[in-house]
Amino acid sequence: MFPASRSDTQKISLLWRGPADAVNAPGANAVADDLRVKVIAEAIAPHVDYLRPIHNLLTTLLTDAEALRYRQNVLEDCLLNPEFTEGLSELLPLIRGLHNTVRDIRARRNQVSLVLSRLTELENYLECVTAFEALLAGQRAKLKADAWLALADELGRIVAEPAFQHMAEELPRLRAEIRQVVSVTIGVNLSPDLKPVAATLLSINKRRFRGPRFFRKLWGIDEDADRRGISPLREAPEAQRFRNGSILAERRETLDRLAANALFSDLGVVLNDVIRPIARALERYTHVHSRLLRALEPEIAFYVGGARLVAGLRGRGLPMCRPQLLPMAERRLTARAFYNLDLALRLARQQSEGELSQQIVSNDVAFDDGGRIHILTGPNRGGKTTYIQAIGLLHVLAQSGLYVPAESASLSPVDAVYLHFPAEERPNMESGRLGEEAGRLREIFKRATRHSLLLLNESLASTSATESYFLARDVVCCLRMLGARALFVTHLHELAAACDSINSEVVGDSRVASLVSMMEEDEDGLRRTYRVAPAPPQGQSYAREIARQYGISFEQLGALLAERQDDAGD
Repeated sequence: MFPASRSDTQKISLLWRGPADAVNAPGANAVADDLRVKVIAEAIAPHVDYLRPIHNLLTTLLTDAEALRYRQNVLEDCLLNPEFTEGLSELLPLIRGLHNTVRDIRARRNQVSLVLSRLTELENYLECVTAFEALLAGQRAKLKADAWLALADELGRIVAEPAFQHMAEELPRLRAEIRQVVSVTIGVNLSPDLKPVAATLLSINKRRFRGPRFFRKLWGIDEDADRRGISPLREAPEAQRFRNGSILAERRETLDRLAANALFSDLGVVLNDVIRPIARALERYTHVHSRLLRALEPEIAFYVGGARLVAGLRGRGLPMCRPQLLPMAERRLTARAFYNLDLALRLARQQSEGELSQQIVSNDVAFDDGGRIHILTGPNRGGKTTYIQAIGLLHVLAQSGLYVPAESASLSPVDAVYLHFPAEERPNMESGRLGEEAGRLREIFKRATRHSLLLLNESLASTSATESYFLARDVVCCLRMLGARALFVTHLHELAAACDSINSEVVGDSRVASLVSMMEEDEDGLRRTYRVAPAPPQGQSYAREIARQYGISFEQLGALLAERQDDAGD
């Protein structure tokens, strides 16, 4: 992915238009766990090996619209061509095998094992390039993204090179020569008391030794008698573990023990003579490296996982769309029927089949001239935290180059997402919870710009209602002065009611507006709808409903007192 040390060797990237894009990209924006970005990364990653690079991509918020469109186009080809995406998925294990081979080469300690590992790497490289080139060539007419077309041209050029074609012809012959060496004959001298006193290597053989077949040997009908021992064939425990998938550490330990044995050292010298012509043959391909494919591996995994995520959610009846990218200076976000991706994934895990559209409440959102700072109020458990998380995740996905959970969306990229969610008070918290929250807010204002997105969830609620109101009001006033986009979830209905006065009293071009998590009235009273819409705060009606639900409304308590008086009169 154009790391600094490799920018001169990797010609193609599916994530970056060129090395300059990677160099100029922002550092990872430390989006807190409150957005559950790790869960999204786990949902995208086709294999646990890709979890970290995908998490890094999600937390690096790109702001360059052209760089993001480059990624969107790559992903769109995957979405429009499921057969192509499946082919990429089948390639991933092959490319992952290249990583394992390279690690194995680095662990080798003698010429024989180095040559064999290099031969294996070239064979794997040949298989990967051939399969990848064939996949791209077969799908080329359907592909539109510049990245895929450039990669198809590069792999086509590699495959057409005479050196590559010669390698494709020669590697099977070299492998066949190695496979012919399957055993050695050892001569052992015995002392007069029949104890082994010396040994030497007699020959290198193309046939394996076998254990005895006593009766066939006795009757003289064993056609392989010269290869059969007169005792059982003793197999080293290490060899058995190798066949069962021994780990690299065990292999190193075994090689070290064998190297300490003089006879095996002699064997190594003899095998070096066998392997030397093969090593000379492989020298022709010293210019061949698998770095391009190994660098592309996590990138391919990112798009394969992203395409499967989109297809999976669409298959469950939920919309996913390509967001339209607006100029950063406009500081806008509009989305229709967007929803919380984390919530959708949790429901999908709980219910393996069926549509989820009836269980997910979607909303519309607009950060524009009508309001860039929203004060969101509403009842407890009314979906406010789910809503604020959904806003943050929408930007995380869009600014990674992925599709977003909405019917339609357009947005100006933000330079950072700052979260201010409540922290649990700890015994070692020197200044208490309010002091800790104030410190985090101060750090945010040190770094945030007018192009940032600030998400504040129940901030400054750890003191009295009066103090909380004045503290929160000052924060909102400063947000307006800064010009950022912000969403402030709060129970301070007075703060939402003060939007107009803040807009008139404070100079700024981020208008403050009120959002409400709505409730509806039915025969059972008010119920939560989990829909968020622009509206004045409705704290009084919420308070009455909460009192009614807990049996402490004026009418309920009055009836209770009247009942007690009646009982006393009796």
